[in-house]
Amino acid sequence: MSFELLTIGLLAVSSFFAYIVSVSPISQFTPQLIASFSIILLVITLRQKRLPLIFLSFIVNFLVFSTGALTSPLFFLIYFLLFIIAFQHPPSTTLSYSLILIVLLGQSLNSPISLVPLLSLLFITPLAWFVGQQYLENLRQSHTLATEETDLLLWLNLKFKTGITKIIDTSSILMSRPQLTATSREELKLIKDSAKNLLNSSQKLTSDISNDQK
Repeated sequence: MSFELLTIGLLAVSSFFAYIVSVSPISQFTPQLIASFSIILLVITLRQKRLPLIFLSFIVNFLVFSTGALTSPLFFLIYFLLFIIAFQHPPSTTLSYSLILIVLLGQSLNSPISLVPLLSLLFITPLAWFVGQQYLENLRQSHTLATEETDLLLWLNLKFKTGITKIIDTSSILMSRPQLTATSREELKLIKDSAKNLLNSSQKLTSDISNDQK
């Protein structure tokens, strides 16, 4: 929970900073700022193999605030930002950040027309929330499935194969005894053959599961 609060706080700070910079004299260096933060974003992404939302939030918000905020032709980038956050964090983070954006973007509300994109955030947020929930649920199910497959592999390798091998070995020992009747020998052979088939099947199953996990 503390991690998500920290994430929300950092996203809020990045968005507020983007707003402050967009209305300050520094905004005349917009191309340079966008280029600098884009390079930082690219370097961190390549190193960590994960998109740094803080820098992405700044870039998107700075672009939107610098080009008219609610009337910006780049306003649609806010939607993509919300969905990216929804894929990486719990729905509560997406909802909280949407409310922060509504407050910040509300500062540029100056006409009924500009109210439309602001209200659109209220509609896109539940959708991002739903998508985020589905994505996280799929991740949990995948994790559970992977855990179950690992447990199955351990059982097959440690217990099942040991038991089947013991049955095969014991059958071979019993079949070598001369006092056995032909009927008993035939029954033991059936048991041994069945055990071998089970062992082969378990080895094939183990191989298939291992390949799937790769």
